[in-house]
Amino acid sequence: MPETDPDLMSQFVQRLTEAQSALYGSIHTMMAGASEVADVLQETNRVLWQKMVQYDASRPFLPWALRVAHFEVLAHRKRQSRDRLVFDDALLGEIADEYGRQSAGPGGLHALELCLQKLPLAQRALVESRYMHGEAVNDIAAREGKAANAISALLYRIRQLLAECIGRANTEEGLA
Repeated sequence: MPETDPDLMSQFVQRLTEAQSALYGSIHTMMAGASEVADVLQETNRVLWQKMVQYDASRPFLPWALRVAHFEVLAHRKRQSRDRLVFDDALLGEIADEYGRQSAGPGGLHALELCLQKLPLAQRALVESRYMHGEAVNDIAAREGKAANAISALLYRIRQLLAECIGRANTEEGLA
């Protein structure tokens, strides 16, 4: 990699670090919860790092990073094409575009993060286990000593609370 200005490198690292949850979420969505999400995220980070000198710091980082993630998911899918059912490329592109619009849109990801912080710790941990770490409902239920349908119902109620909270936040900011 060519010489890079330390300030630009520091800014890039900060932006890349801040984008990790959005990248993970986008990859997880495009891969329909596949167990290889962490591998694709790691590969995406490697490619982003290699392309650091190509990044235009005057433009938003997240849409660019999400586009790289999209291409890494496509590359992963090509390698895994003989395995189980996968989304076709057109649908995957639509999912990636919609996720990018929602994440980069005013208030979207920021409102979600604020609403997640308002959840009680146990509910936040449940959401993180299921959606950030991709843990199966049955595994969470076994760990918590509860029935899987009880965990599913709790996750449903939490998603409703988050949707209402995001709606209120966007309304308050005049975004709805």
